Amino acid sequence: MEKRFLIVLLFVGFSINPLLAQYPFLISGEYLGGTVTPHREGMEHLKQDPVNGAEFEIAVQLNGNDDWHVAYHYPVTGLGLHFNDLGYDEVLGYAAGFYGFIDIPLRRWEQAEFIYKLSSGLTYNSKRFLVDANPTNIAISTRVNYLFNTGFHFRYWMSDYYALDAGVELTHYSNGAIRKPNKGLNQLNVNAGLSYYLTGNYNSYRDVKRPIVWDPSHEIYVLGVLGKTNIYKGFNDPDHPEINSGTDQTFFTGGVSVGWNYRYAPKRKAGLSLDGFYNESFNWSNWDNQFFYKDLNFWQLTRSGIGINHEFFMKRLSIFTGFGIYVVRSPEVLGSKADEWMYERLGFRYYILQNVFLNVSFKAYGFKAESVEFGMGLSLNQMYSNFW
Repeated sequence: MEKRFLIVLLFVGFSINPLLAQYPFLISGEYLGGTVTPHREGMEHLKQDPVNGAEFEIAVQLNGNDDWHVAYHYPVTGLGLHFNDLGYDEVLGYAAGFYGFIDIPLRRWEQAEFIYKLSSGLTYNSKRFLVDANPTNIAISTRVNYLFNTGFHFRYWMSDYYALDAGVELTHYSNGAIRKPNKGLNQLNVNAGLSYYLTGNYNSYRDVKRPIVWDPSHEIYVLGVLGKTNIYKGFNDPDHPEINSGTDQTFFTGGVSVGWNYRYAPKRKAGLSLDGFYNESFNWSNWDNQFFYKDLNFWQLTRSGIGINHEFFMKRLSIFTGFGIYVVRSPEVLGSKADEWMYERLGFRYYILQNVFLNVSFKAYGFKAESVEFGMGLSLNQMYSNFW
C-alpha cells in the first residue's frame, strides 16, 4: 500500500511539468503546529501532544486568461504534499498525503497579501481503528482518508522573489462514513513558512483589472447520486465511550434533487433544491445502546428536505455547499436517526458538457459524515454556454 501511494505522489509531481512552462510559479514550504480539537463526545482522549507537521507546495500564478482568474483576484493554485504527526503516535499515528489548493487574495498591498486558502486531497493514515489492536481510535477507521483544509494567510514579500507566510487553518480528516467508526479528526493549526516566486515581480497583477461580461441568469437542474455508508453495528460502553464493539456493515445510499440557481455574480450562484434521500442503513436502529433490524420497505427508508445551496465556479469546475432541513421523515426509523432534522452537503461539480455535470460530495448531519455521493446532473438551461 505504501509503495503504491508513493508512486501516485511521483506521478502527480511529473504531470505538472507542462503547466509550469505556461505560467509564473511559486514554491513554498511551511511548518504547521497546533492541536487536535475534539468535536464529539468520547473523543477527548485523542487530544494528547501538540500537533507538528509540514507542507510543501508548488503553484502557478493565474494570469487572467480566463474570467474566473479576474473574478477571484488573480489567485494562485497548485499541488501540495502534506505530513502531520497528529499528536498521538500510539493511537493516531501520522497522516501523509497530497492535495490541490487555491489561494484567493482578499486584499493586496504593495508588499503584502491577505489570502483565503482552500485545500482538498487524500492522506494515508498509518494507524486506524482495530477492534483488538487499536480500539480507542474512534476517529479514523481506514488507511486512505479525505483531507479538507481551510483558513486565512498573511504573506509579506521581503523582495520580488521571497515572502514570509503565516496563517491559521482548520484541518479535517475523514473517510466519509464508508467505514465506521468515523468520527473524523479536526485540528486547529498555525502555519509559518517561506515562499519563493521563481520569476520575481510577484505583484504584477495587483492593480490589473478588466471588466467581466456576464448576465444574471437562472438555472434549473436535476441531480441523481449514489453512495454507501457504514454502520458499526454494536454498542458503546457507557463507562468507556471511546471503546466500540460489534461488527461493521455497509449499506447503499442514494438521492435525487431538483434545484434552481440564480447567478448573482460573475462566478457565483445560489439557489434552492428539493432533495429526496434513500438510506438502506435505516433498517438498523439504535435503541438503549442496542441495535436491532427492521425490515422496512423502500419508502420507509427515504427522507425529503429543502436545501439552500451556494456555488463558486471556475470555468467548468464548481465548489458547492448546501444546508437543508428535512420536511418528511419516516416514523418507522427509530433511535439516533429519528432525531436528525437537518443535513449539510459539501462537494465538487464538473461540467463535462454545456448542460451535463459530474458530482462528488459528502452528505453530513451536524458536520458528521453520513455518506459519500457520486452522481450526474443535467442542467435544463445552459448557464455555462460561454465557457466553450
